[in-house]
Amino acid sequence: MLRELQIWWRLRPTIKAIKEVSKMKFSVNALVQLLMLAAQGINQTADLLPPRARFWATVAMAAVQGLVGVLAHFVNPDGTPAEVAYQKR
Repeated sequence: MLRELQIWWRLRPTIKAIKEVSKMKFSVNALVQLLMLAAQGINQTADLLPPRARFWATVAMAAVQGLVGVLAHFVNPDGTPAEVAYQKR
């Protein structure tokens, strides 16, 4: 138990930073998703990268889209946590 408390104490700043990042508003989510969608399309249609690099760029962009989607899943459109009832202003 003491070991777990020591690990938690060291990770506290990181956990706090992750909580701040996860307060994503809908506009940020929409912007990132649209930019990644455009980048995915350009990556697949234009020969800017060699085939192997194109594959890894696709994987990286999909990972970013997935991460942003997961972060946006837990917040309301105004950036408040999803546990709080959303009230349109």
